[in-house]
This record gives sequence, C-alpha cells and structure tokens, in this order.
Amino acid sequence: MLRRYMVSLGLTAMMVAACGGGADTSNPAALCTSYANAFCNKAKACGAPGVTDSCSSDIQTQLDCAHFSCPTGTTFDSGAAGQCIDAINGLSCPDAQNLVENSSLPSVCSRICH
Repeated sequence: MLRRYMVSLGLTAMMVAACGGGADTSNPAALCTSYANAFCNKAKACGAPGVTDSCSSDIQTQLDCAHFSCPTGTTFDSGAAGQCIDAINGLSCPDAQNLVENSSLPSVCSRICH
C-alpha cells in the first residue's frame, strides 16, 4: 500500500510539477526534495504501512529531484511551492488518503509552474 501511495503522489507531483514550502522551495529541485520529506512525514504520521527511513530518499530518486524542473514555457513560483508543502503538511489523514486515491494533490500545487 505504501508503494502505491508513494507512486501515486510521486507521479502526480511530476505531472503538475508540484510542491514546496516550509523547507527550501527556492527552486524546483529544492522543492522536489521538500515534497519528498513532507510526503514521507505525512505518511509516517498517518500510520501508512511500510514507511521506512529511506522513504524520502526513495522518492527523491524516483522523481529525479536533482534534475526536477518546470515544463518548458512555464515559470517556477516559489511562493506557490511553499504553500503547496504547507498544504500537504496540513492535511488530515483522511484527506491525505482521499488525495492518494484520486492521484491528486492540494489545488495550490497546480500553481507552482505557470
């Protein structure tokens, strides 16, 4: 289940070039790392089965955070990135599960690359 949870949100993050906030959201690569940390912290807090200490680094590898960028022709918005991470951190466990089941992220995350 954790693998599905990670892959669902991870792929969604790539599709919408999502997330940032609270931590370093100064650029897309930093945002990607902050997203991985926020995601794993939320998964642990919600008791998702199978969350390991390597959760964040596994997601960073899967999303290739070192090379993460906005799609060509769009501009990165670090403010929206920060709001996205804050929104993920603020999710209740039922809301987080609903987003995973729908392969989506908080709506603010869609404004990161515009």
